[in-house]
Amino acid sequence: MESEAKKIKIALICHFMNTTVQRALGMDGSEQELAPWISLEIEEIKKRNDIELHVISPFFKIRINKSFVDRNIHYHCIKVGIPLMRRYWPVYFRFNTWTNFYLFNLQVRRLINKIKPDLVNLSGAENAYYSSSILGIKGYPILVTIQGFVSLNSEKAVKNPIVLKRIEIEERIFRTLNYYAIEATFMEKFIRNFNPDARMFWFHFPFAKTNVVTDVEKEFDIVFFARVTKMKGIEDLIKAVSISREHLPEIKVCIIGDTEFEYLNYLKAMIENLKLTDNIVFKGFLPTQTAMHSEAVKARISVLPTYNDTIPGTIVESMLLKVPVISYNTGGIPDLNKDGENIIIVEQGNVDKLAEEIVRLLTNDKIRNELAEKAAKYATEEFDNTHSVNLMTEAYKTVIEDYKKRN
Repeated sequence: MESEAKKIKIALICHFMNTTVQRALGMDGSEQELAPWISLEIEEIKKRNDIELHVISPFFKIRINKSFVDRNIHYHCIKVGIPLMRRYWPVYFRFNTWTNFYLFNLQVRRLINKIKPDLVNLSGAENAYYSSSILGIKGYPILVTIQGFVSLNSEKAVKNPIVLKRIEIEERIFRTLNYYAIEATFMEKFIRNFNPDARMFWFHFPFAKTNVVTDVEKEFDIVFFARVTKMKGIEDLIKAVSISREHLPEIKVCIIGDTEFEYLNYLKAMIENLKLTDNIVFKGFLPTQTAMHSEAVKARISVLPTYNDTIPGTIVESMLLKVPVISYNTGGIPDLNKDGENIIIVEQGNVDKLAEEIVRLLTNDKIRNELAEKAAKYATEEFDNTHSVNLMTEAYKTVIEDYKKRN
């Protein structure tokens, strides 16, 4: 056992939600899980005796700031939104964007100066309502963990003032700060457009390992499990299924995930016009990852023709479930084939090719089974959560030492 004196003190600024936090904050348990990779990272760090982790996160559904401790994890839950009320600011009163998130940022700066961490780790530059706080922190080494890029989100309305503020903050972070944790080659290229001298550290976000049985009877040919949006490629999938039905008239698709009511009606109308009503089933949002995986594993293949992603959890989880994957050539997805073909990758937007690969996989048991085994082996080795947190810990130590030398 290492002594308390040898622990490095890390302040992690992020947003997340899980049942542990809900119970500690006296919530009713109705809040959806948010950013599960943060919860998994916390659980891995909790196993260690060389880190004291201070998690600083914004919460709307509390009236006042609350803190609690679980072993070596210190939670600091900061109230955001209307003071003393469990409510957001109204849409017409953009207090946060007008003030550059002043209230939250002031509280974070005060808390950081009280904690006096060895390093501050921001997880997610794209979420301005908390990431903006990093720009006011001085005198500490800062590592930015990249989750994604809001400016690459083609679904966002560029004239929306909230989105414009997010893009502004994200770009200021890239121009100002020097240390970044990344998990895909495109991330490095994107950041260097703003900061050619930025230093990069490679890692993977932790992934939830499934405990469901993978050898089950198949009820569906295809599963799509992600937020059901145009950006995630759901419309391309529906069009590809329509083309695939010429070869596979009984093709069955299971769609799992949350979506807006109006968009769901739009998709159902699209499906009806394409005469696919008997081919596609919507399961909606499933409350737990186990429930989602239990449904996903009933499919022969997983298809995620996403337009903007890092390394999607859907793909990694499908690989671990031994459900072969087809996806688009975007973001960090091509990196999954760095050691050979572990997933099928199609040119972005090429719906005809997407349909062709769907038919090829569904009609060739040998290719499908070989791909499933190879992908599962790769994902099990590449996405080991303990190894991921070890990589992040080494990045912490390197940044701290480098910062000391430069200052």
